Amino acid sequence: MKQHSRFNLSLHYFLISFVLLALASCQKRESASSSALRISIEQDPSTLDPRRAQDLGTASIIHMLYEGLMRSEKEGQHSPGIAEEVIVSPDQKTYTFKLRPAKWSNGDPLTAHDFEQTWKSTLDPKFPSPNAYQLFVLKGGRAAKEGKGTTDEIGVHAVDDSTLVITLAQPTPYFLNLITTHFYYPVHASMRKETADSTTLPDSKIVTNGPFKLDRWQLHSEFIANRNPQYWDSKRVALEKIHLMILDNPTALQLFKRGELDWTGSPLSTLSVESLSRLKEDGELETKPAAGIYLVRINTGQPPFHRTKMRRAFALALNRQDLVDRVLQGNQIPACGMIPPSFIEGKPLFKDCDIKLAKQLFDEALKEQGLTWKNFPLVTIHYAANERAHKIAQVAQQQWKNNLGIDVNIQSVEPKIYFEKIKNHDYQLGIGSWFADIHDPIAFLDLFKSKYNGTNNTQWEHSKFMVLLNQSSLPEHFSRRKQLIKNAENILIREMPVIPLFFSSYNYVKNPNFKGFFFSELGYIDFKNSYWD
Repeated sequence: MKQHSRFNLSLHYFLISFVLLALASCQKRESASSSALRISIEQDPSTLDPRRAQDLGTASIIHMLYEGLMRSEKEGQHSPGIAEEVIVSPDQKTYTFKLRPAKWSNGDPLTAHDFEQTWKSTLDPKFPSPNAYQLFVLKGGRAAKEGKGTTDEIGVHAVDDSTLVITLAQPTPYFLNLITTHFYYPVHASMRKETADSTTLPDSKIVTNGPFKLDRWQLHSEFIANRNPQYWDSKRVALEKIHLMILDNPTALQLFKRGELDWTGSPLSTLSVESLSRLKEDGELETKPAAGIYLVRINTGQPPFHRTKMRRAFALALNRQDLVDRVLQGNQIPACGMIPPSFIEGKPLFKDCDIKLAKQLFDEALKEQGLTWKNFPLVTIHYAANERAHKIAQVAQQQWKNNLGIDVNIQSVEPKIYFEKIKNHDYQLGIGSWFADIHDPIAFLDLFKSKYNGTNNTQWEHSKFMVLLNQSSLPEHFSRRKQLIKNAENILIREMPVIPLFFSSYNYVKNPNFKGFFFSELGYIDFKNSYWD
């Protein structure tokens, strides 16, 4: 009996030991996996130099690797980044930043001189920076880039290693939001001297200053970033590794379903329209409003769209709700204005699918131009070849046929050719989009301030519209800035050089246990505080 008891006791301890070992093994595997994030991307980043970045995917990856003076937070707020303190002058034109002790990923000290030299290199006429205009708020910035001034005259000066003084051309109420963007990130001296782009540099030459640093980059295959131990706040970074896998979207979704990926979809890849309804039914689809709008640009310099009534007739004849509910199915919001509701509150500026008014305006527009229904010229709507734009074009074509009784030709072209046509005003209607770079409503209006603005391309400008936007940046008008911006938006919508379609959304699927990340409406993900639950 006692022997039997000893046998049971031994077996009991054996089972406990086995379970503990098994649990320890599981915890070890879980710990190993929980220190890394696996996420799909559609293509390699086009660069790792913040001065050269253009596309959203590239900007998202750069946000992992770099940090600016300030960091972007929820609801358009900002918090200290490399800067510990900022002092703003009474006239709102001079900003003095005190920098915290910080290092580059290779251990070099990060100083105020890095910021000064980076911004001046961006504004050098010889440097190919597509986003240099974002630095034109700096005193002398535009003149330097256009070769009408020198970089020494630009309003940025490192007083010492930890003090940076910035002088603006005029007060800019959204400046602290602007410097959270990659346009204002510092670039290490070794990369500033490189004439070659970062895609051709060895991995060891990529020196950054953010929460993560490049570990390995194999083109067309994978991009791996590890936690940066030199980052000033590295103790708060829980993730050890971010593994970006370059995959086509159907394959990525299959791997996610098998548990071999933790995230796929926006902002680094795309979920097909066909997959959205199924993912919704399965309760897996995650959606976030985007600071972006899809629209139809109109060439206002050519008939028949040189008259406002014709443009408004085409705009009011579209059924946006039907487009987003039945066709796109990605939780987009019909746009009856230019500024997303999350950026500024306000009522719709026109009625969606107002067919009665659309027909009335169309009739009046025909008479203005000496046209009839029978001799109305064939209109073509161009779009860059992709699934979403093709569906939008088809819906618009059918709705204009049904609601105005006119035929519209749709033409798909390669993206590069499409953007050249838009740039050269070689189009009538063009499907496009605009995503804000900063969390401020002016980001959706400033691009139409001048017909010479490279982001406008409609040949439209309006003197009162310009005045209102200029007034919104003056300190004496800050108390009524919101109303000035709304008044400017009203002018834009009344003139309708663009037809708003819908405010975009980000659709993605992720492991539900991955938490703590900040997914900005601007389209990048901040993984600094993320963790596995």
